[in-house]
Amino acid sequence: MPIRVLSLPVANLQYVLECVDTCELIAFSLCSKRTKNLVTASKRTIHSPTAYVFENHVHFVIREYTFPQDFNFELLRQSFKFHFYDKRAELDGRCEVWKKQEFTQKDWIAHFLKIFHQSTIHTLGIMNTSLSYLDTIKQFFPRCHRLFISADCSKELTKIAFFKLFPIAEKVEFMKNIFDDENDISKFLTQNFKSLSFKDHKNPLKLTLDNLLVLNITDLTIDVANIREKELNRFLKLWMKGNHTFYRPKVIKLSLEDEIEINCEEVFKGIKYEDVQYDEDDFPTFRLMRGDGKEIQVFIADNYIDFEVV
Repeated sequence: MPIRVLSLPVANLQYVLECVDTCELIAFSLCSKRTKNLVTASKRTIHSPTAYVFENHVHFVIREYTFPQDFNFELLRQSFKFHFYDKRAELDGRCEVWKKQEFTQKDWIAHFLKIFHQSTIHTLGIMNTSLSYLDTIKQFFPRCHRLFISADCSKELTKIAFFKLFPIAEKVEFMKNIFDDENDISKFLTQNFKSLSFKDHKNPLKLTLDNLLVLNITDLTIDVANIREKELNRFLKLWMKGNHTFYRPKVIKLSLEDEIEINCEEVFKGIKYEDVQYDEDDFPTFRLMRGDGKEIQVFIADNYIDFEVV
């Protein structure tokens, strides 16, 4: 027999909402303003909502976790992928389509974030889309924790998406070398970023000492970088002299080309350092102390070097 769900006492109704499947809960929230408010009040939450942007629509991924007793970590319980279009949302893998004639893509996104108590998304992934769609995306997602620009994007799209969207993100990752010359690189590295990661094995980023000195990014990762040990040595010597009273970067991680093995002796030539390798099986780690008490630790492993200002 059908049950008049909205006629149930409030406590009973909340218990029902806690027990139903996440997708059923979402479908229920779309029925009316009252059902939306009831679902929102149920305080069901999701973790790290993620949006992937394609040509003319958004893939929206939500995840639910469980917290088992006697464990100090969370376990993924289930995840769902939705495809948002104007007037409809499709649930991937279930052949379900929800329709609301008055809903735009922006409305679908706002509805999902609202009922699951999310003020923003965790990751915004630009997979491959048109340049004109980028302005629309910025309206959909005014803030995100991580911006990811896929290697599937053209160089032009990567560059425009980067400079258009980086202000909305705390962390930016992109997978294609977008720089045409030295001035282009310097302009990029002086931007005020909190965390930035660049990866392009086919077209390494050529770095110089000047690039490292003007760097204004707190946490920088480059894979792959093209820079010589001589330049790294000069960078450390200038850092030791304290020529920069304020140097913003805290972490610089560089991976060189695979066939290159970093020569530690060349990097530390003429520099006083302390070997702080904690285990004989560990890769070399070195500590450099400056006269003003500031410290930088350098970790080297094959073609990888990591600078961390302590």
